[in-house]
Amino acid sequence: MPDRDLSGPLTIVNRFTVKGDPEDFEQEFRAHSQYLRRRKGFAYLVTVRLVEPPRTYVHVGHWRSLKGFIETAHTETFLDHVRTLEPMVDTEADQAVSVDRMLVGEALTGHENVVLLPCTVLGGCQEFEKNVQELSRYFAGTGGFGGFDLLRSTLRPQRYLGLAWWRDTSSCDRALTGRGHREALEALRRVARVGVERTRHIAYERGIAG
Repeated sequence: MPDRDLSGPLTIVNRFTVKGDPEDFEQEFRAHSQYLRRRKGFAYLVTVRLVEPPRTYVHVGHWRSLKGFIETAHTETFLDHVRTLEPMVDTEADQAVSVDRMLVGEALTGHENVVLLPCTVLGGCQEFEKNVQELSRYFAGTGGFGGFDLLRSTLRPQRYLGLAWWRDTSSCDRALTGRGHREALEALRRVARVGVERTRHIAYERGIAG
């Protein structure tokens, strides 16, 4: 990656489909996440588990710099964790940058209050991002709204991942059944393939490195 700015922020998105016992996977990944939290340049990690299929997890790790991630990924401890986790899961990985972020509040863990919007743009990205802003504005006007983040892949630039969250399950339920949500999704689907994935919020962990 000779043309990448090593000082710029980066988000790592991992989608894991667990082959065995999800509790075993969660325990092993928690050990990995605690290691990440202590690494220089690590900002925070969000962990969610899809309501359907329930064996699929998505981990969104935010780094303050690409350099910090690369240095961590090359450590023996990181590689040992990968070797432990790899047999447990089928993995899809991506790298992304945030292009539109709105932070209001946090989501309670244990609630089905985080929605993922995986998108593949079919035409112009500018029109797509404008339509996403309409959706995020609708969400921002709903009760219990916590925030929205639109991530664009650095590996496959036509692919985006939107994340929206609310304080609790009932707030998320109300937002997703509103007319504004349906209308905004219809506009998005004219320019992109859009998925809507309801998830349970497992963990939000901040970096603790000095």
